[in-house]
Amino acid sequence: MSGFLISIIRPQGYLHSDAFREVAESLQFGLRRLGHAAAIFENVVDPSATNIILGAHLLNEEDQQALPEQSIIYNLEQLGAPHLGVGYYRLAERYRIWDYSPINVQRWNQLTCAHPVRLVEVGYVPELCRIAPAAVQDIDVLFYGSMTEPRMAVLRQLEQAGVRVHAAFGVYGKERDALIARAKIVLNLHCYETQLFEVVRVSYLLANSKAVISETSPDIGDFEHAVIAVPYGLIVQSCLGLLQEERRRRLLESQGSAFFQQREMGHILERSLRATAEIAGDKQETRRLYLDMVQRCLINVIYEDPNQDRWSPHEYHSRLRELGRDWPSQAHSMIGKLRMANLRWVVEQVIQQQIPGDLIETGVWRGGACILMRAVLKAYGVTDRRVWVADSFCGLPAPVPGVEADAGDQHHTFPELAISLEEVKANFAKYDLLDQQVRFLPGWFSETLPDAPIKELAVLRLDGDMYSSTMDALAGLYDKVAIGGFVIVDDFGAVPGCRKAVQDFRRDRGIEDAIQDIDGLGVYWRKSGSEIRTHLQPQAQAVAAQSVL
Repeated sequence: MSGFLISIIRPQGYLHSDAFREVAESLQFGLRRLGHAAAIFENVVDPSATNIILGAHLLNEEDQQALPEQSIIYNLEQLGAPHLGVGYYRLAERYRIWDYSPINVQRWNQLTCAHPVRLVEVGYVPELCRIAPAAVQDIDVLFYGSMTEPRMAVLRQLEQAGVRVHAAFGVYGKERDALIARAKIVLNLHCYETQLFEVVRVSYLLANSKAVISETSPDIGDFEHAVIAVPYGLIVQSCLGLLQEERRRRLLESQGSAFFQQREMGHILERSLRATAEIAGDKQETRRLYLDMVQRCLINVIYEDPNQDRWSPHEYHSRLRELGRDWPSQAHSMIGKLRMANLRWVVEQVIQQQIPGDLIETGVWRGGACILMRAVLKAYGVTDRRVWVADSFCGLPAPVPGVEADAGDQHHTFPELAISLEEVKANFAKYDLLDQQVRFLPGWFSETLPDAPIKELAVLRLDGDMYSSTMDALAGLYDKVAIGGFVIVDDFGAVPGCRKAVQDFRRDRGIEDAIQDIDGLGVYWRKSGSEIRTHLQPQAQAVAAQSVL
């Protein structure tokens, strides 16, 4: 069973987000009929679920861009309306778009869209049939919505003709339903020059067997069989005629209800989800193939370059390479298949769960692990995180006198470990991943890391081999790791000095988060207290009240 979270966006004090409520319920009950878990929240997203966002135009720009990648923007607005800003249209460059109107879909398709825009019409669920006619229907014509001059002109003409008219604005839920129950006819009049059919409003009326007279629309389609659709100039005449013919009005009520009940929301969603899953599956497969290939290239199981360490034969051994137990002569990383896969998984976790912060490796050799981190960000379209590449770029330091755990360490004597900054940059460029999201911190960790211009980290990967290098990295960066972020230690099982540094630091700081083994050499732990669900901060100011009305 897959999970869906239907998120209604509501700025503080903004009443009109209630206009999304019935559509949210139709989505919820339609999804449940298909066997999916579905819940409705306000201003909340869950990176572990598929989020369907209603009212994304009410979010501030920062939160629009921070929605989980798998989010679906369900547009219920009339494209071209004045309250929609440029940033709203740009959401199509990152997220899947569902739209209720075929004309809107055509307009979306004229823009840059990351995914094919889906027509997801507003459909029927029996749970919305909840308004029983009042015993006395003392309202002849009801209109609810913002009061524009063309709308008020129609209402004035009806009143002058002796019709009992009731107009309401900012009324939702039970109060609005009580008005609908008392009304013989409900009017649907356009607000915007786009003049799209206000199916969000009308669908709820049809589900509750109300007679609707609507101003005609270019996208009204088969709804012309469910309502009386006439040009603006004939609205008053049509209302007067229908009020005089109760039998015709009752027939319209039953015809409209029967028509709408045929548009089952479960069937509409099933078609849309099947198509979306097929497209998403293709994209996920492409991403997987790309990252798999990057991993293979970084450890070079492609051309099988020989080992160059001083204690093993200088030949390629597939098992040693996959385990990260040799020093490749040409490969851009020596961490092997399992530690590389772990790093990829960790970066994907922080993206999917929206753990804030950048990514860093301290001790990069030829840059392979950092290249992979940048490749994952690229594959997921993440542009608001940086990869920090920290290294002396001249090998490891000689042991510091007095640091017993590093006494006799020989890493500084290996020229194979001294890779220049220029060579590492060139390696990034070979994968077309050298850009502004990659930042370099050249120098000894004790000098560069304490004052590094890093605000927050989601991933801290340590590969400094020695006690002092490992301790310097932890001391300088651990406090910047976000709750839910990951700490990876490459040499924990290989170098006693590294392991002791980690154990000493964790003991001194009272860190009890469980250490997880990767491959017998590398380990990781997760900074405790991660919070999965994310609360959005929609714009505090009221947005144009005409929204979806």
